[in-house]
Amino acid sequence: MEHKLTTTLQDATIELSMGLYTVRFHDEAVLDVNQMKRVEAARRELLPDGSGPVLVLIPSNAALLEHEALAWLGSEEAMLDVSARAVVVPSSLTVLRDRIRWALFRPTVPYRVFRNPQVAKGWALDQWYDKQIGLEIDSFEKDGII
Repeated sequence: MEHKLTTTLQDATIELSMGLYTVRFHDEAVLDVNQMKRVEAARRELLPDGSGPVLVLIPSNAALLEHEALAWLGSEEAMLDVSARAVVVPSSLTVLRDRIRWALFRPTVPYRVFRNPQVAKGWALDQWYDKQIGLEIDSFEKDGII
């Protein structure tokens, strides 16, 4: 039995399970910057003071997907208290554009665009684990163990 917190919005369903937030946009959703901001605000309300990795799943039949909306998801404002955000899109061209941007500019926030949901989920969880291990090592150093 899997335990999870769930909230349903007009165009998305947000789940929190085992520390991973999953945002599933519904079919025919219009994904612009304002929509992304509303969904992110609802995700933050799901568990106040909760931080963790976020997996965003965009359906192949979304009515509209603005490039600015994807760019906002990787902004410092959107990434506040998010250890990593992986976005799954139906377009290989969008993934290629993100890989080029990532290779040239190396963003300071852990944000990536993927085509495969399992790869995206693995990457987001790996980023979170790496951050948690770093925090544990820091606490050992403070105690004089290392």
